[in-house]
Amino acid sequence: MAQLYSSSDLILSDKYAFSNFAPPPRFGETNFAAYIPQDPSQGIASDRVSTFVSEALSSANKKQQRTGFFGRKKTAPQGQGLYLDGGFGVGKTHLLASAYNAFDNPAKAYMSFQELVYTIGALGKEAAQTELGQYKLICIDEFELDDPGNTLIVKTFLAHAFSLGNYVITTSNTPPAAQGQGRFNANDFKREIQSIAERFEMLHIDGPDYRKRQSLSTLVNDETLSRLANTDTRNRRFTLSHSELKTVLEQMHPIRYSNILNQIDVLYLNNLEAVPDQNSALRFVHFIDKLYDMKIGFCASGIISLEDIFDASYRNNAYAKKHYRCLSRLSELIEEAQE
Repeated sequence: MAQLYSSSDLILSDKYAFSNFAPPPRFGETNFAAYIPQDPSQGIASDRVSTFVSEALSSANKKQQRTGFFGRKKTAPQGQGLYLDGGFGVGKTHLLASAYNAFDNPAKAYMSFQELVYTIGALGKEAAQTELGQYKLICIDEFELDDPGNTLIVKTFLAHAFSLGNYVITTSNTPPAAQGQGRFNANDFKREIQSIAERFEMLHIDGPDYRKRQSLSTLVNDETLSRLANTDTRNRRFTLSHSELKTVLEQMHPIRYSNILNQIDVLYLNNLEAVPDQNSALRFVHFIDKLYDMKIGFCASGIISLEDIFDASYRNNAYAKKHYRCLSRLSELIEEAQE
């Protein structure tokens, strides 16, 4: 059987590998037919997203520039935006990936909000507009305005994308007009936030978290974790303590966490403890989000309850939905590991 690897075997690279702008493995083959509504709003959202994709495809298949009388080019039509707002576990990402997969045209892109912002920063505004402007359908997962800089960057990018007649679908846990609240002085950027919000048709999706049963999963004990790790047949099996993982995450920008996960098939985490502060919590949340999307195996041991990983002092603040989404995903991953 292949050996177990530890934190010392991880290669910590600062190089950022640009996304191929496609859904991650967990959502790579997602489609509308597999979306089972558990609330009337979910059925309405599924139908509207499907129609939106058809509209985008029809627009993309037309000539980009048509010539009118006297050889003058007609003005390109303004693009459209669709904003899927709702709690975690209601299927927003499922619908977003389904939209990407249903768009039968290669001029499409799928990325997280953080990937979008980082790509614009890495390429520069003009180069990013040229590179990303070619995509007629742009799918952005987990839209969130965390700071004033991101707000201005995204406002400029979206204005350019819409001016080209492109279509944008995004998901978020926060309604458009409430973006930035509790994270920075959003009132100073109210005009910018409003200019972003007014370009999107908003769909609110209700319903239960499809991952959540009666309660969150229970962390396994050390003996069970060791047994699972030693009987696992996957090749790149890593065992790390929570403190070792915390050290690794602190050494890298979150956008590069995929560099770590590309080396791992399954991660066994020993002694999961309460995360001591908000910054560490947000790093851990982003890591779990990326691990979940990439469909990396995961299991953890610990003596605390899953909910107590994030202290109530920051669990219920402006980033509450991020933390509860993370707990929901951790619960699902732990259950998957024991099936």
